Amino acid sequence: MSGRSHEIDADETILGILHRAGFRDAAAARVYHAFIDQTLAFAALDAASLALPDEAREADERQWRATYARLPAETHPHIAAAAPLLVARMNDSAYPAALDLLIAGAGVELEA
Repeated sequence: MSGRSHEIDADETILGILHRAGFRDAAAARVYHAFIDQTLAFAALDAASLALPDEAREADERQWRATYARLPAETHPHIAAAAPLLVARMNDSAYPAALDLLIAGAGVELEA
């Protein structure tokens, strides 16, 4: 937390959006906290991945095809079934999907 004006303005904006959507203070604070921490965590995770040397990042990316996609269904049925989907997704940031899930969960909470 920097406590600087742009950070404070962003926090005020996010909390204002949540209040206008119908969240009361406690729920708005809970959703805000989850959103901010999730966003910062993914920023760190994605930045660390992008900061890897190309060779290291490419080696990590190959592991999904070299290891997980080749596991037999007899011993790893769930991984084998999901392997094509995992290979297609795991080298990209999960932030958009995680944000969708957070928003959907907040929506369910708001409706309750």
